Amino acid sequence: MVGETGAGKTTLINTMINYLLGVKFEDEEFYQITDEGGKGEEIVEEKEEEKCKDQSQSQTSKITVYEVFVEENPTSLTIIDTPGYGHTEGYDKDAEVAECLCRLFSDKDGIHYIDAVCFVMKAAQNRLTGKELYIFHSVQSLFGKDIKNNIVFLLTHSDGLPPTDALNAINKAEIPCRRDEDNEPVHFLFKNRQKVKRDKRYKQALKSAWEMGEESMNEFFTLLEEKNRKSVQMTLEVLKDRKQLEACISNLKDRISHKELKIKELTEIQESLRRNRHEIERCKAFVFTVNRVFKEKVPIENVSWRNRNATCCSVCEENCHEKGCWWVKDLSMCSVMKNGHCTVCTGKCHYKTHVKENKKYMIKENTYQMTLDELKQEYEHTGDRPERNKFDKTVYTNITNEKERNMKESENKTDIERKLNSDLENIKTEKTILLHDAYLTIMSLSKIALKADSALTLQHLDFLIPRLKEEGKDEWMKNLEDLRKTGEEQKNKGALHHVLNLVDKKRH
Repeated sequence: MVGETGAGKTTLINTMINYLLGVKFEDEEFYQITDEGGKGEEIVEEKEEEKCKDQSQSQTSKITVYEVFVEENPTSLTIIDTPGYGHTEGYDKDAEVAECLCRLFSDKDGIHYIDAVCFVMKAAQNRLTGKELYIFHSVQSLFGKDIKNNIVFLLTHSDGLPPTDALNAINKAEIPCRRDEDNEPVHFLFKNRQKVKRDKRYKQALKSAWEMGEESMNEFFTLLEEKNRKSVQMTLEVLKDRKQLEACISNLKDRISHKELKIKELTEIQESLRRNRHEIERCKAFVFTVNRVFKEKVPIENVSWRNRNATCCSVCEENCHEKGCWWVKDLSMCSVMKNGHCTVCTGKCHYKTHVKENKKYMIKENTYQMTLDELKQEYEHTGDRPERNKFDKTVYTNITNEKERNMKESENKTDIERKLNSDLENIKTEKTILLHDAYLTIMSLSKIALKADSALTLQHLDFLIPRLKEEGKDEWMKNLEDLRKTGEEQKNKGALHHVLNLVDKKRH
């Protein structure tokens, strides 16, 4: 069940419960279980929630599961309520809801099948609000394409007449959904007046509203009996791929930034050698300045309680999963792990080499004064590996045979320059591979997701597209630009709907 706050979602959940309980209009009762103090199972980490000082923050991100069993009725019902959508827009809120759904779908005692995805909106709406479009697009981005025929609409505050405005709004927004024989979005009408005090003057109208809701529930549950149930496996793949994408891009940004700084460092060394070529040829000592790049593990500060811990690889010295990893105790269950190995870090290392703590790696720079002999000593001790992030002057020992050193000076100079060039080429190659991996992840997601151009994906394109342009990957760049264009059109459409709704409200 998804829908904007105020659409009547809570009342609809109660209506479903009363329908299964067999409550009739003549009973003059309407049971409510979803108000404060309800018995749904909230999918949150209780211990972590207790640490959260801002309780309103945790409330908006909860997913609540209601399981209804009626002794006299063989039908059981499981309702997944997602109140997080529509409270606060933003990537972090999207990520929290996606993380909770991923837990719910992957847990052995969780939800493994879905019969219907129900969008709740008001029947009289002639256009969708910007927030509703956001909700629709966000939820679509979580599900696999096989769920399209399970999406239906529950239209509230209906007068019983054809909901032309709402259906037109759904069609204009191009929401993928189940359609009937007239190619209209499958929908069910409700009045949401069950709690109104029974006054004799309005009894007939209230009875008609109740009967309309009862008839709609009959049709809705008949639809559920068509055995159109879908496994959440593809949806779970979408959720996991999205989490891995988020972690991959975050890790990618760090690694590319590190390699770009390393390129700058090595280029500065090359330039210093060129400037001092005359001194090198004369075997004269000289000192040059270079900014050395290194990694340091630092405490995570000024973030929400959900993002206070990060999963890092102690072998690659990389941040593998920074956000949304608050619930994982066994790192083999972390979203970025697959078959016991990390899908993010450079070495794709085993999960046991990873650590989850309140620290993460940061890329830093330091200015060093060094000599040519120190530079040669570093290369002689580290070989041809491109990653030389640390330098310790104590490692250096003076070469005792001055004559031999002078004879090989020119040869050593050439060797150092060769190794510097090799390092630069290796780093550029690794950067290309990283960009390729990120591109393939996004395109793979677009093949299985019901909506691939979601906000979670689009936020990374500004980072990737210019770097693909530098690499000369015109086809990749065009594919991502098309994806971004589609997303921006949807975003602008949502903004236009929002402005038009404000104009309508002001006019009235």
